Amino acid sequence: MIVKSKKQHAEIVTQSFQWLMFMIGTSIALPIVIGNVFGLGETEISGLMQRTLFLVALGSILQKGMGHSLPIIEGPAGSWVSVFVVLAAFSKQNGLSLDESLSIGMGSLALAGGFLILMGLVKNRLFYQRVFPPLVSSVFLFLLAVQLSGIFFNGMIVKEEGDVDWKLTSLAFFVFAFIVFLSIRARGFGKQFSLLIGIIVGWGMFAIFGGVSNPAGESSYRIHVPELLSWGEPTFNSSIVVATIMFSFTLILNNIAAVDSMYDVYDGKKIEKQDSIRKGFVVGGINHWLSSLFSALAIVPLPVTSGFVQTAKQKSGLSFLIGASSLLIISFIPQVVNVVSTLPVAVASAALLSTIVNMFIIALKKMNALELRQREVTIIGISVLSGSALFFQSPELFANLPGSLQIVMGNGLIVGTVVVIVMNFIWRQK
Repeated sequence: MIVKSKKQHAEIVTQSFQWLMFMIGTSIALPIVIGNVFGLGETEISGLMQRTLFLVALGSILQKGMGHSLPIIEGPAGSWVSVFVVLAAFSKQNGLSLDESLSIGMGSLALAGGFLILMGLVKNRLFYQRVFPPLVSSVFLFLLAVQLSGIFFNGMIVKEEGDVDWKLTSLAFFVFAFIVFLSIRARGFGKQFSLLIGIIVGWGMFAIFGGVSNPAGESSYRIHVPELLSWGEPTFNSSIVVATIMFSFTLILNNIAAVDSMYDVYDGKKIEKQDSIRKGFVVGGINHWLSSLFSALAIVPLPVTSGFVQTAKQKSGLSFLIGASSLLIISFIPQVVNVVSTLPVAVASAALLSTIVNMFIIALKKMNALELRQREVTIIGISVLSGSALFFQSPELFANLPGSLQIVMGNGLIVGTVVVIVMNFIWRQK
């Protein structure tokens, strides 16, 4: 009995550490991306990294305790990145300063948070079933997987002074293939902790070949509380308001897809899905407000978590909370944040891309479970084509459009989501 207890404790510790590493892996890349988009300095990116880790940990704990109650990571939203990229271009065209641009971005987060809370107050289940049925959520999940695969693939490309470093890039692709191989072919420990093993191996290999550097600045503080309103008070712009309202539909579907995909992983045994979705909206709105107050990229439930759970074969809520609590403590210690930040973005991106494989599988299974008549096939085809086609277009293509349309048309996920919702609503079943 004692041996079994020690084994269980050791397993919980290892699982918690893997959750911690996965949370860090989902958190470090996007703050650096946003910092580069807006031309932030090293110290500012360091502060953004700390605030992001703090919000990821706090938001995950809040959702597990008061929201959807599932072990789903609240991480920086890849879908928001494209909005901020277009916002940066929009601000430059309209002569707005960096502070004004970031302040408008935070206002957009606050507005979206309010929209999510309002959605959480809707208790009519027929509303969700009619507006956001499985057809809509499966198309959204598929488009999100396509969008994230592009972001993570680009993250695996290591560049030095504009040129591709093929040695380090090849290592990143090896890490991706290694994790996928372990998750499919390994047994026992190797299969369960494939992601953690891959991250550690990749981190070590990058260190050996000179690919590890500290993207964050140093700090003399031993303990440092994340700063409020670093980018100023949230402000609102009419163009951003319109785009945010449309973008909020993708946030709604992101919440539904995250719970829905975890529902599939759990085989529906531990979840009252509708209540989880509704509570998740409310806490998701609160997390958006917290992101606005702490001047960071919005955190949302990451559907990719279901891919991680399926790959790592761990559903323990306890190890999830221990991992999140550990990250919360780490976020107050700048020296540790700096060490954590040395995890190469290419390695984190490779690990995340490996989980997208299972995310695609879940999306395709959800589509296959539908009654695929001519109506459903046509709606899926048009919405996927309209969304994915825009992923390959340059934002400059829409530079002459009004600001709100620039932001909408520059995001294939928004367009594809709106198309599938509208077509599903207009084209009634016979």
